[in-house]
Amino acid sequence: MFLAAVARPRWDPHRKTEFDGEIDLWPFTEDYVAQRSSKNRPAGTMLKRNIKAVNAEVYKRFLLEFGFAAIRAKWPRGDRGKIIYVQQDNATPHIQPNDPDGLREGSRDGWDIRLIFQPPNSPDLNCLDYFSAIQTLQYKTYVSTTELLIEVVEASFRNLDRRKLDNIFLTLQQVMGCILACKGGIVYKLPHLGKAKLRRQGKLPRYVVCNADVVKEAGGQPL
Repeated sequence: MFLAAVARPRWDPHRKTEFDGEIDLWPFTEDYVAQRSSKNRPAGTMLKRNIKAVNAEVYKRFLLEFGFAAIRAKWPRGDRGKIIYVQQDNATPHIQPNDPDGLREGSRDGWDIRLIFQPPNSPDLNCLDYFSAIQTLQYKTYVSTTELLIEVVEASFRNLDRRKLDNIFLTLQQVMGCILACKGGIVYKLPHLGKAKLRRQGKLPRYVVCNADVVKEAGGQPL
């Protein structure tokens, strides 16, 4: 099991380079010492094994110590002080948005990182395209140890095309518009923008514009 964090790619004017959106990936593992020798390694070798139970305490430690720290290190500096929402999926365990430790870590060093949940019964609002893709690795690649599995998944994460991430978050905006149009419902047709073609033509929009009347009818305030 892994904890992964991604964001939408964008230009980072502070570093004068592209922020690729790949925050980081952390395996839920622990180190241990091999007690016996085998044909693959001698006794005393440091190995990794899965943490037996990824409970609320373990998840919280990984998210706050590793996840929030990586966001502060990699996020474009120009966004310091702006709200950065970290959306958790609906799988337990998770951290409440008002958790004192989460609030403290999120406000460290002038940052404003806030936890939110994926809205219930709204699977299209969960950016799982990448995570669904790496599940196929178990069928395509044979791995015999936990260490090899981690290497394969980490390589996949590093090789993730920034255009795929950009597509994910653009589709997310389209889905939000569909949900507003059906007043919070889940019965709608998934939108298709033809992103690859528009990108080749240099016409791919950065943001999807939602109809002002749709926003008003949903109870929002158009900007």
